[in-house]
Amino acid sequence: MAKKIFQNKTAFISLCIILIIALMAVFAPFLSGYEADRQDLLSRLMPPGPQHILGTDELGRDLFTRLLYGTRVSLLIAIIPTALAVLFGTLLGVAGAYYGRYVDVLITWLVDVTLAFPGMLLAMVIMYTFGGSLSSVILSIIIMECGSIARVVRSATLSILENEYILAAKTMGVKNLTIITTHVLPHLVPTLIVLFTLNIPGSILSESALSFLGIGIQPPDVSLGLLVSQSKAFLFKMPWLSLVPSGMIMILVLAFNFLGDALRDILDPKTRY
Repeated sequence: MAKKIFQNKTAFISLCIILIIALMAVFAPFLSGYEADRQDLLSRLMPPGPQHILGTDELGRDLFTRLLYGTRVSLLIAIIPTALAVLFGTLLGVAGAYYGRYVDVLITWLVDVTLAFPGMLLAMVIMYTFGGSLSSVILSIIIMECGSIARVVRSATLSILENEYILAAKTMGVKNLTIITTHVLPHLVPTLIVLFTLNIPGSILSESALSFLGIGIQPPDVSLGLLVSQSKAFLFKMPWLSLVPSGMIMILVLAFNFLGDALRDILDPKTRY
């Protein structure tokens, strides 16, 4: 699959952009000589210049440094909850499709209940209940995404179970767990990769929306959504304070979306030609 990604220009460019941004976020302490929460009131609201590449905010904090650390938190919040949502959604979807009957009815009912609520409204309820913290944001995103992933995995599993080799394995007395791990999950890997990639942009936007509303990441922590929220008062006076983190959000969302679409084309045999 790596060779096909390199041959696909969209996937390759998107992956390069994501890796560059991720490396910049990881090595933020080496790329900036400032601390993310260091205040310098004598240097507040400075425009971009040699000393501060992207200027400073209302408390004199270096915007470039805060952008790097905010990107790190936003990527962390996007990747970890999405991976956990894919894991739990896969377990629920496979269990419901394979065992059927009461298990399928119960899991389908739970999925329908979570999908019945608007995602952002459900996330806001969770945030107001548990408070604005990193763990609360992660929990809200997992609950928001798990139901839709479980539904997709259930449908894909049902189509896999119609193959004759599954029936042959059951006839031979192979254990259910062995059938699932040997014959079902390997065939779900392409679907899971695409689901993981395409759900990350939604996680980034969800975190940004929650932080912008003031119920997501709280100071002294920093995220891209929080940067946009804190700079909205200076939107017309110093627009770069809002445009820079907003642009980073846009770049990440577009890169992950393009990568997910390209991976879907690469991994789907119906679209290879």
